[in-house]
Parts: sequence; C-alpha cells; structure tokens
Amino acid sequence: MRERQEFSAQVDTVRRIETALSDNIGLIALGEEENDADIVAEAESAIAELSREAARLQVETLLSGEA
Repeated sequence: MRERQEFSAQVDTVRRIETALSDNIGLIALGEEENDADIVAEAESAIAELSREAARLQVETLLSGEA
C-alpha cells in the first residue's frame, strides 16, 4: 500500500510539472502576441524553476532505488 501511495504521489508531481509547463508556454505565446516582455520573462523564469525541480526529482528518483 505504501508503494502505491508513493507512486501516486510521484505521478501527481509529474502531472503538476507538466501542467505548469504547458501553462507557462501558453503565457509566453500570449506575452509575445501582446508584446509584453514582463509576462514572457516571468514565464521563462517559471519554466527554468520547473526544470531545476525536475532535475532534482530525477536525481532523487535515481538515488532512491535499490543499490
């Protein structure tokens, strides 16, 4: 049961990152259409943070397996 909960939490995390990435890509497109550099910069910053989070989670996943 514990493994299932952990797996479910990991899937939820991946879905959250995927949704946030998609939302920020949309914001970049909107910002470019509206010539709003602030929105574009904010969305790019958010994507960079998502990238760092994904990399951290990848390392945690790699290190959490059986050695």
